[in-house]
Amino acid sequence: MHWSWKAAQLDAGGEERIVHTKDWVTYKPGFSRTLRFNTGVAGPDLAAGSPELQGAERTGDHLSARIPLFNDGSGNPGSSVVTGGFTRLESGGRILSEGSPTEWLTTEDPAASAPYRLTVEASRSAEDTSTSTKVTGVWTFSSALPTSQPTARPPLSTVWLAPKLSLRGTAPAGGTLTVPLKLSGAVAVAGQVAALTVKVSYGGGRTWKPLTVTTDAKGARSVSVEHPATAKAVSFRVDLKDKGGNTVRETITNAYRLAP
Repeated sequence: MHWSWKAAQLDAGGEERIVHTKDWVTYKPGFSRTLRFNTGVAGPDLAAGSPELQGAERTGDHLSARIPLFNDGSGNPGSSVVTGGFTRLESGGRILSEGSPTEWLTTEDPAASAPYRLTVEASRSAEDTSTSTKVTGVWTFSSALPTSQPTARPPLSTVWLAPKLSLRGTAPAGGTLTVPLKLSGAVAVAGQVAALTVKVSYGGGRTWKPLTVTTDAKGARSVSVEHPATAKAVSFRVDLKDKGGNTVRETITNAYRLAP
């Protein structure tokens, strides 16, 4: 039996505010399964869903980009009503194009290789959620006119934060939590990471404290987060650089809440 899933969070008027989906899967009979939707940490994840629905694409002299910022903690593609934000593509100190943080952005580019800066930022209403209330991603990369194929994908990457949280998106205050770091996109190929740093904030990003990124014998990366007993929420700033010099900075405000 083939199944696909959609989970929607509605407001009092029945309007969809947050939506997550799961693509077609096959289940064998005789087993029970549990699916989790709309869990933390919500953020960018290029491994979530079809590549045709996110990332960047260069076709001829046109460059298009769309980075969903609210894929959920179970790896399900997600979308959310936002209260503010933008997508902006820059090169050479010029703004080439600006638009909505939830739609594809397309611009015409020079044929020669050039450096680009893509910024996607979105905020969500406190009436909809208390986690991932603001997410920002900034990518720098180079792109040129494709030569061997009509379409090429610029080297974007994401770092998905995947801690085990409660269904309410909380972790214990005063405790310690391991946060796995799952890399997708250009750095998914082994040996492509040049630098990876993570900082944590317990004050909504007013101040940041560096964390130590550890790598186990299988190459899995993670950070250990010690929660102050009096803190209310945890925010993260992640900086990644690949061997080609392409970078990404992700900032997730109120990634998850802390409960007594």
